[in-house]
Amino acid sequence: HYIHPVTMFQELLTNSKAETLMKANEIELLRYLCARPTNKAYIDTYWNTIKIANRNGYKVKDSQMWMDYIKMLERMGKDLHSPSLVAPKDLKHAHDEYVEKVNRQRVKEQKEANRKKAEADQAKFEELKGRYIGLSMTDGTIRLHTLDSVAEYYDEGTKQHICVGSSSYYLKEDTLVFTATIGGRTIATVEISLKDFSIIQCRAFANKVCQYQDRIAKIISDNIKMIVERKRA
Repeated sequence: HYIHPVTMFQELLTNSKAETLMKANEIELLRYLCARPTNKAYIDTYWNTIKIANRNGYKVKDSQMWMDYIKMLERMGKDLHSPSLVAPKDLKHAHDEYVEKVNRQRVKEQKEANRKKAEADQAKFEELKGRYIGLSMTDGTIRLHTLDSVAEYYDEGTKQHICVGSSSYYLKEDTLVFTATIGGRTIATVEISLKDFSIIQCRAFANKVCQYQDRIAKIISDNIKMIVERKRA
């Protein structure tokens, strides 16, 4: 049966489940059980499911795929005592169907986790940067205004192909981030120090050098008093 003889006889002599699988001619599952300790634990966990499948005349021909399928059924909250589920007519089709379902579920769970994190981050962001929300300055052509929510940081990052959102710049205590626009078109994302109000970085699309950096620096320099007032508020 392509099982190491010592392993097989040890299991047969000490493990009633191994003996039952041998007697039921469930050699594929016996081979799975003997392969490694974690597999033996899975056999124990899903033993009732194995018995139901066996009672319904189901023979496991691919133990790894079947076990993966059973674990996916469990993850999706399905009844592991249902013969129609645990003894599929086409295992590969059923397996692939649940791979898609589990992937959709993971995406849904990740979105929910992201939403909860964003809510928590928003509260922290408002605590750190609330006094600067709505801050705006211009030289008549270029307008700088603060990113005023966690969502705006992520939107800016997506739009500009930079990591201002994904790297959580909104939680940096000693910096402030502006978006610079001309006629509503974003030309740069600007991070300044709240210690000395110098520009830390000024990034155009995809982290390219911004041709308006000197003008942006002058706008900030001309309006430091406004930032200082907000900082003291």
